[in-house]
Amino acid sequence: MKLRRSDCVIRWIWSMALASVLCLALFYYDQSYFLPSHHHENEIHHNAITSEESDFDTHLYHQMEFPFGSYSCLPQHIHLSQASNVINAAGVNMTISFDLNFKQCQNVLPPYIIYGKQNSILSLGKQRQSAGSPIHYNFTSSLTGEYFESNWIYHVTLENLTPNEQYWYQIIVPGIIHTRDNPLHQVGVNHHLFLRGLGSFGGKSPALHFHTPPNPGTPTSIALVGDIGQTLNSTKTMARIYKAATTACTKHPPISLLMIAGDLSYADSDPHRWPRWLSLMEPLLRKVPLEVAAGNHEIECDGVTGNIFVPYENLFANANRLGRAETRPINKNSTAAEWCSTPSRFLGHYNYGNSFYTFQHGLAQMIVLSSYSDTSPSSAQYRFLKQTLQEHFDRTVTPWLIVVFHCPIYTTFLGHVNEPQALRMKKFMEPLFVQYGVNLVITGHDHAYSRSKPMIYGNPDESGPVYLALGAGGNREQHSQGYRHPDEPESWIAKRSLQDYGYGHLFLSNATHAYYRWIKDYGLIKSNFTDDIWIKNQHRTQSL
Repeated sequence: MKLRRSDCVIRWIWSMALASVLCLALFYYDQSYFLPSHHHENEIHHNAITSEESDFDTHLYHQMEFPFGSYSCLPQHIHLSQASNVINAAGVNMTISFDLNFKQCQNVLPPYIIYGKQNSILSLGKQRQSAGSPIHYNFTSSLTGEYFESNWIYHVTLENLTPNEQYWYQIIVPGIIHTRDNPLHQVGVNHHLFLRGLGSFGGKSPALHFHTPPNPGTPTSIALVGDIGQTLNSTKTMARIYKAATTACTKHPPISLLMIAGDLSYADSDPHRWPRWLSLMEPLLRKVPLEVAAGNHEIECDGVTGNIFVPYENLFANANRLGRAETRPINKNSTAAEWCSTPSRFLGHYNYGNSFYTFQHGLAQMIVLSSYSDTSPSSAQYRFLKQTLQEHFDRTVTPWLIVVFHCPIYTTFLGHVNEPQALRMKKFMEPLFVQYGVNLVITGHDHAYSRSKPMIYGNPDESGPVYLALGAGGNREQHSQGYRHPDEPESWIAKRSLQDYGYGHLFLSNATHAYYRWIKDYGLIKSNFTDDIWIKNQHRTQSL
């Protein structure tokens, strides 16, 4: 259906209003983030935990949606992920994740989700899915020694959904209500007996909606970003992605996937920062599926057990998971507390779970790798990558092959040069990128922006991958320190910038051509830097 111009204007006004609210929220969130900083990244970690964000109201968005913010047991931190590939005959699976405050939700029954293609919880077409049993984690900060218990976390999979369709959903937490006639009466929170003062302990989310992923072979829009954090710049980036995901007034289809190449919340072993980040991102993440790669700020070893990636593994459910994560604790006696929290140079034992995985999304085969897992030919990750490329990648179905991980194997910036985990990945995995025709490699880590020319082993070559460094999502540590070669960039560099924050918008038009654009945030420092380009598929000459 073609939108009228007036409808487009109204949608644009609403999206800009949301962006303004988000920016105001962050202004009161932690103004210390906005002050000039000359700290080296490692020095910032000393003071990371003392920079509290206590002024930010984690229920801001729910309070805007009266009466949901008044429920005693409110589903929080709602976020979506694609759970499976799109299979035309069977559809696609989606995961809805949320959590409940265990202190406020003692007297509730198991939650469930109602969903369907119509915007009515009374529609005949609605379906119901039990949330199942929750998970939770305990975490001791290696920096402060604080012991933290997470909320009850639910990852609920809705199966066999129709691709490229809008679905509505609502999370219901049935409460137990006391009445004169029946002291223990079970009701849903929208039951006519729901009255404040009668002792109900239930809750529900607003009626929300999302679009399922596009069918294979159809045009696809993806938002790409890294190192996003929870600063004013982070909020501007999020608001621009939100606008691109919710407006139908653009030349390209709305964004159907958000891919973050590591360093999400910058919790840095402060466990309270994870729920704050999820609250901040919720308006976007409850509409657009999120898939993530592990960054160094997700390592966060437990101060008692030495276990790594604990919050990251429990809070997210990435697509086509290969079972439970397999990790080994860090030897705490041989490492400093700061190193144990967010080491930039690190190689641990971390396989499966959210570490590496692959999925199809429209015209793309996405492969997500872990920079901080073993990449040698004998490793589980190397075997996974090679098997995926040999047996599960079909360019006639998904003509664009995109690989995502955190640490660049090529960098034009100072700060993360010749890190051992990146050198190992370059040595062992770049030959597979070249052999099997990877189109794009997406990374973060460097707090800056760069796009390479197509290249093979550091030399410009039209048949090689294009490398995008997108670590300027917002973070909390300012931009990278500078360029390795400030006067003249490397021969393989097409564009680079140390001034802006933003994200990459990738539109896969068909099997042979994609349009890519760097969407900057227009901060206080005015920049004339721009980057947009039509990319030709190096390994396809005909459309599907």
